[in-house]
Amino acid sequence: MTLDSVKRFGLMPHTGKDKALEVGRQALALLEAAGVQVVVEPEAASRLGREDLARPTAEWRSLDAVVVVGGDGALLRAARVIADRSAPLLAVKVGRLGFLTEVEHSELPAALSRLLAGHYAVEERMMLRARLYRDGRLVREMDALNDVVVNRGTIARIIRIEVRVSDELVFDFAGDGIIVATPTGSTGYSLSAGGPIVDPSVDALILTPICPHALATRSVVVPPDEQVAVRVTAPHTDITVTIDGQVAFGVSSGDVLRIDRAPQPVRLVRFGPRRLYRELRERLGQGTAQTMAEEGDLEPCDKPDTQPS
Repeated sequence: MTLDSVKRFGLMPHTGKDKALEVGRQALALLEAAGVQVVVEPEAASRLGREDLARPTAEWRSLDAVVVVGGDGALLRAARVIADRSAPLLAVKVGRLGFLTEVEHSELPAALSRLLAGHYAVEERMMLRARLYRDGRLVREMDALNDVVVNRGTIARIIRIEVRVSDELVFDFAGDGIIVATPTGSTGYSLSAGGPIVDPSVDALILTPICPHALATRSVVVPPDEQVAVRVTAPHTDITVTIDGQVAFGVSSGDVLRIDRAPQPVRLVRFGPRRLYRELRERLGQGTAQTMAEEGDLEPCDKPDTQPS
């Protein structure tokens, strides 16, 4: 393996999977053997026994690429953590679920050789930026690659949801919630709730109601540069927003969640053309909840905060 134009890498193995840490350790050895400077998240660096490489992701600047080891959950988190950087992500699959991952862990040496030689393409995927407003004041802001979900929380009581697109009313219904998804996230929760599958090359926002108490309320696809505003009213305070199914925070009745296209897309390393429809046929039947949980792709919320901020 020879060092070409790529000189500085980030490494993000899933710290909750022993296999991902093993593959991360292999990736680190291969990169260092090629003379690459590597930075690692502090927790992962500790698990790998390489505290000397630990750097908070907030300090990851001017990287040529980031190697993410795990499943789709690991890549979703990586996309959010370094959303404001331009470094492309190489997703190495460990486990069974991997719509977004590019290579199997057994292909790691060859993949890193191609990456170091510059023999790859970059695919851009749009992301979402969600801003929570309370009494006109911004109180929370986060990015998402898959989806932003507003739901009724743990209490089995319906909530009332008003959704506007560029100030025009689209939905006003009672139900369990609303999903605002990207095309990347169209094969996730939105699909399970009856939403369409949208090719990731088509930028759009997908609005999918969750269990609406209205037969005519169906999923709507809107242009990517529109702003979606969601207002929820309920007689209780157990209303939750989840970001990519991993980060959760509570909202209050009357809060407004504004969702736009994020300023920067996530950039994914690709070694060949995507075969979306083949992957849909092959993988949709395999991604059962039990399998996903066993492989760690259904991750718990990061620091859940279900009380209103």
